[in-house]
Amino acid sequence: MIDHVIDACHAAGVKRVVAILSPAQPEVAEHLGGRCAVAYQPEQKGSGDAFARAPEDVLARGDVMVVNGDAPLLRGETLRQVADAHRKLGAPATLASVEDPSRSDGRIVRGRDGSLERIVEARDATQSEKSITEINVGLYCFRGGSELLQALAMLQPANAAGELYLTDLFQQLRPVQVVRLKDPVEGLGVNDRVQLAIAEKALRSRILEQLMLSGVTVTDPDTTFVEAGVKIGQDTVIEPFTIIRGETRIGRDCRIGPAVDMSDCRIADGCRIEHSWLKQCSMGEGSDCGPYSKLRPGTELGLRVHVGSFAEIVRSKIGAGSAVPHFSYVGDAVIGENVNFAAGAVTANYDGTSKHRTVIEDDVLVGVDTVFRAPVRVGKGSRTGAGAVVTKDVPAGATAVGMPARVVRRNGKMEGP
Repeated sequence: MIDHVIDACHAAGVKRVVAILSPAQPEVAEHLGGRCAVAYQPEQKGSGDAFARAPEDVLARGDVMVVNGDAPLLRGETLRQVADAHRKLGAPATLASVEDPSRSDGRIVRGRDGSLERIVEARDATQSEKSITEINVGLYCFRGGSELLQALAMLQPANAAGELYLTDLFQQLRPVQVVRLKDPVEGLGVNDRVQLAIAEKALRSRILEQLMLSGVTVTDPDTTFVEAGVKIGQDTVIEPFTIIRGETRIGRDCRIGPAVDMSDCRIADGCRIEHSWLKQCSMGEGSDCGPYSKLRPGTELGLRVHVGSFAEIVRSKIGAGSAVPHFSYVGDAVIGENVNFAAGAVTANYDGTSKHRTVIEDDVLVGVDTVFRAPVRVGKGSRTGAGAVVTKDVPAGATAVGMPARVVRRNGKMEGP
């Protein structure tokens, strides 16, 4: 959530972002990793106390924007809209609201002239105040300086817990401008896992809408999940029950799905993937995968590589025009161009202690159920017979058969008696 909020601040052109954290949350500060400054609120004494923990030089000059950290649906353009309205009017304080009868957040109580009278937190609201449908978003702008610092210093505990409410600043900083946002979803704060699911659904819908408007076909948005960091090229089709995560990049004219789960992948133009799982791998232009295959981290497919059904590949490179059609395992291997890695073939890369490499050069024809006991090299243009167990290097152009495999043909000539 905090990543979305910080991204919105940067998109709005905020010059300096400061996250106010609890000292009991060092993992949050670590996660931020220098993306913004961090200040700490030693005790959880309310939003007003948290705001006062911002660096004094931030509060003392310019315009100060405050955004709740649990509001992941706020857009950068919305923050910019509120900031522009604040500067245009020149008021000491501005806040954003939405019209949403389903929400139970703080209510905007207006006077007879329509101006802000006060903000009432849901737990402190009277029965009549609870019927108010204009809701405080938790997005504010203040004119920095002595007036703001003085108002912060004058905040008084608002309840028995001794909390200081940031919204009480509006009693001292007058007049207050209220900017009503058009999209009520933007005002959603996440306080529990029910609201988290609602926010995720709204964000997912927003992402898919942007993709479709950019020329991506999403055949069933209700069953398609795409994270915010994903980029997808024009005329690609995303089929139902597909999940695309992380920093995945997908090219043009691809067809992804149905039932694909991928994360942090690089997929070139014209690829086809269905009913498969991929993580931290890449596919060259015109390649395909699935159904029911697994491409694990470190897998690199060249141009027009075919990975069929029930194949698993990890930490391996496969050259252009090669195929791993079905029921195969390729681990810690380099496979050249135009290689057919037949059904049931495996690279036995683990000896119980270490992983070892298999190298299969160009134009090799691997027989069904071949086992390559790594480390081993198979030369260009060679072949293995069905069921061969290759424990030694196979020369270029040779044919190896048996268990353990032995060379029976070298450059077209039979070996032995």
